[in-house]
Amino acid sequence: MKSLRINGRLSFIVLLVSQLAATMGFTFVLPFIPIYVQTLGVEDAGSAAAWAGVINSSTAVTMALAAPLWGRLGDRVGLKPMLLRATVAGSIVVGLMGLVGSPWQLLALKTLQGCLTGTVAAATVLVSATAPPERAGARLGTLQMVIFLAAAAGPFFGGVFADLVGIRASFGVTAVLLATSALLISIWVKEERPAQDEAEDEEAVEAEGPLPHRRLAPSLLALFVVQVAIMSAAPALPGLLSTLMDEPVRVATLAGWIIATGALAASFGSMIGGKLAERFGARKVIIWTLLLAGISALPQAEVDSVAMLWALRLLTGLFVGTAIPLANLAIREAVHPRRQGEAFGVAATATSAGNAIGPVAGGLLASSFGFGAPFLVPGVCLVLVSTILWGAPLLAVGYRIALRDH
Repeated sequence: MKSLRINGRLSFIVLLVSQLAATMGFTFVLPFIPIYVQTLGVEDAGSAAAWAGVINSSTAVTMALAAPLWGRLGDRVGLKPMLLRATVAGSIVVGLMGLVGSPWQLLALKTLQGCLTGTVAAATVLVSATAPPERAGARLGTLQMVIFLAAAAGPFFGGVFADLVGIRASFGVTAVLLATSALLISIWVKEERPAQDEAEDEEAVEAEGPLPHRRLAPSLLALFVVQVAIMSAAPALPGLLSTLMDEPVRVATLAGWIIATGALAASFGSMIGGKLAERFGARKVIIWTLLLAGISALPQAEVDSVAMLWALRLLTGLFVGTAIPLANLAIREAVHPRRQGEAFGVAATATSAGNAIGPVAGGLLASSFGFGAPFLVPGVCLVLVSTILWGAPLLAVGYRIALRDH
């Protein structure tokens, strides 16, 4: 036990278990939201799907607005209380969702969920702030791996459980998972930040100014475009699969399998991202992974078999999974330790914006230009952002030279 406590290792392990439970809980109810809406009185399947889209997007929108405020508060009162706040609030709000009687009540609770929760962002900043500098990359990558694994397992087990015992009971299971996560955090997770020397204390004045948005911008842009690429494919995937099959059967199951295995590939990418960053540098690896993710996404618009689509989705998942923890590591290194809560709150806004825009953009692209467009356009965006991140330092140097010569 003593060896586990070195460098907060025990606290980190418990945090991983708690986030496995919390993320599985939040994704447990995703597969059947459209069906649940129908049981609340929206009988038409198309209208139920539209309701489900608005309900899920409302969480992302309000989370994008609230995350910086919670991050700033975390810098003042502590990061562990913010993680507990997000987890306990999630347990209460999601539990109440199993008791609603109309889609409007469900929409109100999902909106409230976005305002009060955000366990992934809270856990990420807590890991970033408490990890020893030499272990930060590896721990952020491991945390992201666990989140991807939970995101893959949650919808699968949630769908099975809903079929067995009913949808309303599934919300109760989610509430229990989140309550369990909160209990683990309150007892075992410690907020012990690495000691700072006197030089760092003298630099504390720098922590009082505005965030260095210019240094944060590349990571924020990377997180946003990655999330858009992940989310925009989901609405079009069943339709694209139908066009690739001679007899479309169990399309929803196959789409769920492809999404789940893509998340598993992303979890593997998260695990190796830290090691690649140590060898080649975070910025270089982010640029290459975004480029390769875009290149693997582009041909998905024109595939002629399910097997080829699946293989390409695995590659895309691997590369975007590598990019996310490295972007978080770059955010950690770009700000003063006393401002990490606020910085990761802004990062959560970028991620939530991608979560909100991605499904809407994917649906609009599919309806306007066909099922291949939601794969083609994000691929182009990934390649474009990779190019921007590669060229930005060169542009900055050229700008400074021009000013000096002038």
